[in-house]
Formats: sequence, C-alpha cells, structure tokens
Amino acid sequence: MDYAGLLAFLGVMLVLALFLISLNALLGPKTPESMEDYPYECGVPLYDVSAQSTFHQGYYLLGLLLLLFDIEAAFLFPWTVVYKHLGLFGFVEMFLFILILTYGLLYAWRKGALDWQFEEEVFER
Repeated sequence: MDYAGLLAFLGVMLVLALFLISLNALLGPKTPESMEDYPYECGVPLYDVSAQSTFHQGYYLLGLLLLLFDIEAAFLFPWTVVYKHLGLFGFVEMFLFILILTYGLLYAWRKGALDWQFEEEVFER
C-alpha cells in the first residue's frame, strides 16, 4: 500500500512516454535528411566524416577543467548544509580542498590551457 503512489507515477510516466514516442512517429517527417547521420560538433562545419578524426587537445583540457569545477560545486553544496556540525575541522578541510583546486586553476591558467586560441603546443611554455 505504501508504494501505490510510486506505481501510479511509474504507470503514468510509461503511458506518457509511449504516447509521445508514437506521436512523434505519426507526425514527424518521413523523409530522411542527407546530413542526418553525420557527426556534429559545436556548430563547426563538417570537413571529415571519418570516425578517426582528432580534436585539438585544448578541447579535452577545457573539458577536464570544467569537470573539475563541477565536482567542486558538487562538494560545496552538501558542505554548506552540514557546516555547523563539522566545526573547525570541516572548515579547514574545505579550505584545503579549495586551495588545491585554486592552485590547479592557476597552474592551468599559467600554462595557457584556458586560452581559446590554442597554440600547437600549449604545455611547452
């Protein structure tokens, strides 16, 4: 009896999903586009169709930096909720965590990983 609401929600979700998929199949376009199966990368025109094409390493570096600071934000929100219970120890631990991340950001900035105009060898400076 406790799970009746959850089961009703899952049933409504399943019916709605099937309805929307079938609605798309009925009303959607029937003719395939010529460029429909081609890879698309951030609005850059397609030059090479092969799956073996490479991207500049700067895209990967920028992606790693964004992931790093997303993880920082994911740690900061729960920390603020339990800050009163952690006391000085929790404050020092979070200060060290932010200090290490700041050092990483400054290192990447100094090496040029945040430049939008990537040079051939970013880390050779």
